[in-house]
Amino acid sequence: MNTNNKNNEARLYPSINSRLRRGEDGFIQILFLFGIFCVIIWYFKLDVRGYIDSHQELRDSLIGMINWLKSIWKDYLEGAGMFIWNNIIIDLIWKNLAPLVAGKF
Repeated sequence: MNTNNKNNEARLYPSINSRLRRGEDGFIQILFLFGIFCVIIWYFKLDVRGYIDSHQELRDSLIGMINWLKSIWKDYLEGAGMFIWNNIIIDLIWKNLAPLVAGKF
């Protein structure tokens, strides 16, 4: 077997894991996979809340992760997020879009 063909094939079809390690498509891909996961849960009508309530260790881990994400938002991202919301979304987009929606050009 020719090793050169193997290397070329590996470059053409990189695995999801290697792309995440390099930082390519990571965040969007995770959001997309989370959306697919939610659709699967909805389609099969799985009782996620009941499962989490019946497993205390999982519940404690999820509560810890949620609290960690809240602290990351509060300590690091809230200022930038509020700046983007107030100065870009509201000022530029909403104020220019509102007259169009109201029919006043």
